[in-house]
Amino acid sequence: MTRVSLIIPTLNEAGSIEAVLKEIPRDVVDEVLIVDGASTDGTADVVRRLGDRVIQQEGRGYGAAIATGFKHVSGDIIVLADADGSYNLDDFRLLVQRVQDGADLALGSRYLPESGSEDDTLIRYVGNKVFTWTLWKLYGVELSDALFFYMAIRRDVVQSITATAPGFEYIVEFLIKAQRSGFKFAEIPSLEKSRTAFRDGLRMLWTMVLARLRGGNF
Repeated sequence: MTRVSLIIPTLNEAGSIEAVLKEIPRDVVDEVLIVDGASTDGTADVVRRLGDRVIQQEGRGYGAAIATGFKHVSGDIIVLADADGSYNLDDFRLLVQRVQDGADLALGSRYLPESGSEDDTLIRYVGNKVFTWTLWKLYGVELSDALFFYMAIRRDVVQSITATAPGFEYIVEFLIKAQRSGFKFAEIPSLEKSRTAFRDGLRMLWTMVLARLRGGNF
């Protein structure tokens, strides 16, 4: 039987984490791991009250949280989701299914048919398209939505890739290294339910371009 783990990073998410945990399709998920970045609003207490596991992340930043989670989960397939309720967890099953069907990484996309975003703006849309195009041109990563980090990953992919960026750039670094290693990508249509900060996309774009100027090394 394939074991499925879910990693959710948190930092002061007490206002949303309970609703997110209740939305998880528990018949598909064998393990839920909340990686907390020293929340001060009682996030960890809410999670423990609901019966899920919490660990303290090592270091600071989104990337550090994901890297910490990778060290502690046991699943054959590992899914990443956010704690702010922006991901449609009904899509969880399809992400897992695409990996079970042969993909090494399956990612949600807001820009495929039957997908979308409830609050996308023209600036965010254009920025995402520029970033996605740049990722393809510089590194050959062919995706329709490179700034949506809702994904399922085979455990052997996680074990073979070392990404070190501490912030949101971690996922970009991970995708580039997965592409270089020849892993197979798949995408599914997904709905974004809340906003992702555009400044994070700008920081990731700069990191990606700077790495290219250094010869493609992070």
